[in-house]
Amino acid sequence: MKNTQTTFDVLIVGAGTAGLMLARELGNEKCKTLLIDRKKDLLNFSFNTLGSFMNLSSFGLTKNVVAQELESAIIYSKNFRKKIKGCGYILDKKKLHQELLNSLDENYITIKKNIHIKEVKKDEKGFFTEVIDKNKKSYSAKIIIDASGIVGVLSKQVGLLPKNMILATGVEYNVKYKGKPGQGHLLIGKQYHGGYGWIFPLQNNRAILGFGSFEGAVIKELKPRLNEILKFPLIASLVEKDNETVEGGSIPITPVLEKFVDHNLVCVGDSVSQVNPVVGEGYKFIFEAAIMASKSIVKTLENNDYSLLHEYELEWKARFLKSYQRAKYSQEKIFKYSRKDHLVDLMLLLLKLRSDKSIIRSLSGEFFNDPIIKD
Repeated sequence: MKNTQTTFDVLIVGAGTAGLMLARELGNEKCKTLLIDRKKDLLNFSFNTLGSFMNLSSFGLTKNVVAQELESAIIYSKNFRKKIKGCGYILDKKKLHQELLNSLDENYITIKKNIHIKEVKKDEKGFFTEVIDKNKKSYSAKIIIDASGIVGVLSKQVGLLPKNMILATGVEYNVKYKGKPGQGHLLIGKQYHGGYGWIFPLQNNRAILGFGSFEGAVIKELKPRLNEILKFPLIASLVEKDNETVEGGSIPITPVLEKFVDHNLVCVGDSVSQVNPVVGEGYKFIFEAAIMASKSIVKTLENNDYSLLHEYELEWKARFLKSYQRAKYSQEKIFKYSRKDHLVDLMLLLLKLRSDKSIIRSLSGEFFNDPIIKD
């Protein structure tokens, strides 16, 4: 078996959301880091846009990554609607990831692409010594990171992420947009077959029309159901499909996980289901987790004390655990209510009693004070 003869402090498996942010932070702290990914093109995504409520400057990002600012959004049930002002952003994932790539310090960050990791090895004390790719090449570092997303290349092998998960899956079209610029739409109810619809406006009279579900039987028919939704009068008044290009992706639905560290293995992002349970807002929360992890990694390397990696878990729990547990409860209720129109109507009527600021906080997945939510 051939070893790559590295002298890296950190090895990150996965150059996506978590991996890039973590690599940036580690490079800034002068940690020699190897970042590997199975993709040949790091800017190739299943979804090219996402909605977010993050404060971009808090993560060192510019407004160049914004595809469209959302000035308002409307939530629809069968019989009611609620308009919310001051919502957030639609982000261009390619531009965002390109900014992160451009921010990496090449003196400390080495990127290798088209590498498919298959196995992780550990010694008799339980410390992970190397990862091995499909060509039997091995890669090693003092600390190994799983940032491989829902694939969970390492986290599943060591039992930190369940091997069999329910997935919330969605499909999207890029369509002509006939609605108000800067106004998004979220649609919930029985007519969406246990799922939900969304319209995210873009620039130049374009929008993203999507449909998602967490039910296995529905997931197999997502594209036909999305085409069916296009015939609904409300949808037809807002968008017009002019192409057949469809995008798709999934997020895991798991219990709220609390363990992310095993000896010198650290897991960040979707590899340990750190996406928010309520709205699937992943970037803001995963960025925060990556920054937390970077601090404990740097401290561990400085002190040569691997027990310090657990400070990442403790900080994450203090920041997110109660919020995620509450969000998980809300997620289960929303899944249940979405099958019955009268319950969705009731939910929306109750929503009308709350302030826009309070609703935005809930939609963003934040139930407590958040210093980095968009102002």
